[in-house]
Amino acid sequence: MKVLFERYAYEEGEIPNGILKVSDISDITYTNQSKGKVELCCVGYYHDVASKETIFILPKVFIVKMLAFGKYDPRDLFSLSEEHKHLSPQDRTFLFDFSVRLYQAIALYNERNPKNTITSKQTLARVTGRRGEMESTLLDHILALLRFAKEHQSLFIRITTIMHSGRNRIHWIKTIRSTSPVFRDKKPYYLECKTKEKVVNYEEELICLFYSTLDYLGATYHFPVMRNLNYETERPNRIADLIQSGKGTRRLRKIRGQYFSDELVQLWYLLYAFYKRAEDMAQKKEQNEYLLVSDFENVFEDMIDRLIGDSSLPRGLKEQKDGKIIDHIYRDKSLIEGGDIYFIADSKYYKEDNEVKDVSLYKQFTYAKNVIQHNIERPDPTLRYRDEVTEGYSLTPNFLIRAYCPKDLSYSEVGLNLMGIKERCHFKNRLFDRDTLLVLTYNINFLYVLSSYVQSRGSSRGTNYALRATFRKDVIEAFQERYNFYEVKLPQGDSSKEFVKRNFRGLIGKIYQTEVGKLLLALKKGETENEGILKDLQDKEVCNCSAISLEQLAGSHS
Repeated sequence: MKVLFERYAYEEGEIPNGILKVSDISDITYTNQSKGKVELCCVGYYHDVASKETIFILPKVFIVKMLAFGKYDPRDLFSLSEEHKHLSPQDRTFLFDFSVRLYQAIALYNERNPKNTITSKQTLARVTGRRGEMESTLLDHILALLRFAKEHQSLFIRITTIMHSGRNRIHWIKTIRSTSPVFRDKKPYYLECKTKEKVVNYEEELICLFYSTLDYLGATYHFPVMRNLNYETERPNRIADLIQSGKGTRRLRKIRGQYFSDELVQLWYLLYAFYKRAEDMAQKKEQNEYLLVSDFENVFEDMIDRLIGDSSLPRGLKEQKDGKIIDHIYRDKSLIEGGDIYFIADSKYYKEDNEVKDVSLYKQFTYAKNVIQHNIERPDPTLRYRDEVTEGYSLTPNFLIRAYCPKDLSYSEVGLNLMGIKERCHFKNRLFDRDTLLVLTYNINFLYVLSSYVQSRGSSRGTNYALRATFRKDVIEAFQERYNFYEVKLPQGDSSKEFVKRNFRGLIGKIYQTEVGKLLLALKKGETENEGILKDLQDKEVCNCSAISLEQLAGSHS
């Protein structure tokens, strides 16, 4: 098993030739750099029949400070054999586990995006694969065996208990009749005792072959084989010989008719499928297998969208009129109203040292403006983007999200970190103007996103509502840090419409009336004009401007 990394500069001779000659995507698999350097432009799985080598190409986000996972020279992962002691057993196990999840994520992406068929040479995500005549790759067969072992532990325990009960009990009559004792101190001792077992137990033969196969795969791919059953297994090199010689399938055919339990019949078929594929590849009857994606940012985008996105959206929201496509958009509770608002997000698949630049930020502002315009042209009573009385606009949440490699390599921790906030406006101190927008930038644990995505297979559920709640809370706090909010209470008998008309020039973009008629004033902290605005409202308009926190206002609608 070899591990390579996307967009890492290797010497040209270090890259297996098979990867560089993938016929379906030879033009996009790699790029040649100066001085004989090569960078792989794809992520995924490749099995080379000639070298009998399985190769995983991992995403570039796991190169941290030019080190794999922040602690290994990427070249140290060229081979994960037992002779290479620079990797701990735990790290070898992690690499196999992560590589498998990555493979499953790419396969799931193709299932979720049927237009990107895996057999197509040119697709949106440029995913391509070759699985031979059968639908499953060798890796699929390996994963099926691992799942069976995990899901049928009770079966093996039950069979073992039944088979071994009384198995080693001595048949004394046979022992006395057929063997001679050794006497010591006038007491007989029988050194060769006869037991009650007479026939070959084919169930045990199948299970022993299964566990021997797991031992072989564990030694090859470095996943832990955990079991407490007392079976004698064959050495990994013996299983390798069975595969190389083609005797594994022959051995299984000999015992085919001995099983009546549905679970054991299923196990027989799983083992036979594995050995058949492995033997065909060992004898070069099959071509190289691969499942590679050259634009992994599309897969990462789908992973984030499965985590926070919304699949049921009105036409024209995600695919906008000007040709732009929003990565992620979903409905959630408004920040200042009782209804909902659209949250807009964009996923960024960057290397560790790449920062979010102005182009990405400006795109986010454009996305938000297009969503506002869409909802003004097609008003929805549960989505209030503009107040007609004050001509003020509701607050539109907007953020970017990118992946990083966690130091502890944990799948369970979300690892969401707010990294920065950018603000854009055409006019200062006008929060309720449609051109005043905030964009928050987050880092998220790639391993958590990957694990959540793979686990969502076959399930209608996948949205992480806790994550959505975090985004909403952070957006509220970001606005609260930059603006002071006031509730404006008018004198008795005065109408909001007349009040706004009298003060429109001075309050445009600063005031907003909620659906229930509450007037809100927002003033940018530190602006010199704020004191005069408040004084005029209190003295000339005889208004009561009481401070109110956005958290309090938003919480009243939660």
